Amino acid sequence: MNRGIRAMTFLSFFIFGLLINLQFKGTIMAKPKNGTTAKELAEQLEHEKSENAKLMEQLANLEVERDMLWKNIGNTLNNQQINELLKKKDYEYFRAGLTSVSGSGIVITMEDAPAKGELDIEDYIIHDNNINDILDELKANGAQAISVNGERVVLNTRPVCAGPTIIVNGNRYPPPYIIQAIGDPDILYDAIENMPQVALMRLTNIRVDVEKQEEIIINKYRMYSALENSLKGLEVVK
Repeated sequence: MNRGIRAMTFLSFFIFGLLINLQFKGTIMAKPKNGTTAKELAEQLEHEKSENAKLMEQLANLEVERDMLWKNIGNTLNNQQINELLKKKDYEYFRAGLTSVSGSGIVITMEDAPAKGELDIEDYIIHDNNINDILDELKANGAQAISVNGERVVLNTRPVCAGPTIIVNGNRYPPPYIIQAIGDPDILYDAIENMPQVALMRLTNIRVDVEKQEEIIINKYRMYSALENSLKGLEVVK
C-alpha cells in the first residue's frame, strides 16, 4: 500500500475535521450585521447546517476509506506481526469507543416530571448528576459500551446541564434522555432498579423506565459532530 496515499487520506480526514469545527465556531460566534432580520438569520443558519451536512458526509466517506486502508495493509502484506498489531489496534479502538458495537443489555428512558405550579423547576427536571450517577452505576456493573441519546460514552464524557437540556460530548440534547448499555441485562437491570437515586427521582414523578433488550447497537464516538446536534433544544425567535 502506497505510504503517500495513506498519508494523504489521513491528512484529508484531519483537514475536514478542522473545517467542520471552524464552520461551527464561525456560525455560533459570528455577530449579526446591523439591520439583519430574524428571518435572514434563520436562513443563514439553515445554509450553514446544509454545508455542515455535506462536510459530515465527506468525512464519513473518508472514514470508510481509512478503515479499508487499515484492512488492506494486513491482507496485502500478510505479515503475522502486522496482523497482531492491527488486532491490538482494533482492541484499543474498542476500549476508546472508536468502533460501533452490538449486543444485549438495557435501555433507560428518562423524562422530566410534569410541571406543577407550586414547585420550582429545579424540583422536576433531570439534572446532569442524575444521569452521571446512572452512568457510574452502569460502569461499576460491567457495562461494555454506553451511549446517551446516541452519543458514545468515552473516558472524558461527562454530561452537563445547559438550562433544561444537557450537553453530551459537546452536543446539546433536550429530554427525553435515552441511555443504552451493553452488558449482562440482568445485572445491569437490577443495579439501576436498586439505585436510591432512581427511587428518589420516581418519587418526584421523574420518569425512569428500565428495559432489557436482546439487541442493542451503540455507535462509535464521533470526533466531529454535526452542527444540527449542537443546536438541539435551541429556538430561533422570529
